[in-house]
Amino acid sequence: MVSELPFGGKTMPFAGDFRQILPVVRRGTRADINMSSIKENGLWSVMEGFNLVQNMCAGNDADFASWLLQLGNGQLPAVDGVPDTVQIPREMVCDVADLIDFVYPQQMSLANVKEFARRVVVCPTNEGCRWVNGDVLERVDGREMTYTGVDTVMADEADEVANFPTEFLNDLVRDGIPPFRLTLKVGLLRNLDPRRRLCNGTRLVVTEPQTHNFMARILGGDAQDDDIVLPKIPLTSSGEDDLPMPLRRLQFLVRLSFAMTINKSQGQTFDRVGLLLTSPPFTHGQLYVVFSRVRNAQSVRVDMYADDNERFLTKNIVYREVL
Repeated sequence: MVSELPFGGKTMPFAGDFRQILPVVRRGTRADINMSSIKENGLWSVMEGFNLVQNMCAGNDADFASWLLQLGNGQLPAVDGVPDTVQIPREMVCDVADLIDFVYPQQMSLANVKEFARRVVVCPTNEGCRWVNGDVLERVDGREMTYTGVDTVMADEADEVANFPTEFLNDLVRDGIPPFRLTLKVGLLRNLDPRRRLCNGTRLVVTEPQTHNFMARILGGDAQDDDIVLPKIPLTSSGEDDLPMPLRRLQFLVRLSFAMTINKSQGQTFDRVGLLLTSPPFTHGQLYVVFSRVRNAQSVRVDMYADDNERFLTKNIVYREVL
């Protein structure tokens, strides 16, 4: 554009909500996470800001929308003077069995897939997701297929490979790598990897499990869309893992998605959300993200422990310097 202005003088729109989760910095400190924000970019000083002030999603529940705003801004009263601690309303809390029943019906299949496709259980960590996914899987009617992957260690020396037994490799669960043992049923919700040219977070329903692949259909997609055939694909662990050697696993690039992490749920809207909060949120905006996935307070339930005074308290981490 023969211009020294940013972006050649062209108008470039950026959108985002600083109350939500900030960019992930692996093993980063609070300062590292703040520095990764667009506010720390040199172009921020030449940007013009516009604020959206009305919650369109929760517009029919004014009290809930107001509570969400205070939650996201870290303005809810601190409990017992402890910073970043909030009390969850008692009417939102239930035990884990009732929470799963609130989100998913007792029997699930292709016949009622649309009923539970807009529902999800959300957890702070992947470990919680794995537990919920296994429990909800028992509710799905249909033929079951279990697929095992193939694990190998990427090493130059044969002696080094011998240090890692196959059983040890099969038990490894790493972010970014699908599980070694994958159980599928017809009517099962899946979560695809962007490597398959589908946005990470897209949910699928399995329509036909086969011996070496399976067929699935995008939920909420065009009714004319054909089923997708998914093969196994080799994937190698990143160099940031704690493993001394890279792990190569041949498996379907999918995970169960009856439950997903808080970070994964960001940007989506659901009819019902269950929050498994046996461990507290651990970074900025996570609690706000969970509760803002629904349209009203009646659409969310939380499983968490009560304190000695029968109050339901949890961390609400807010980096106020970013807001």
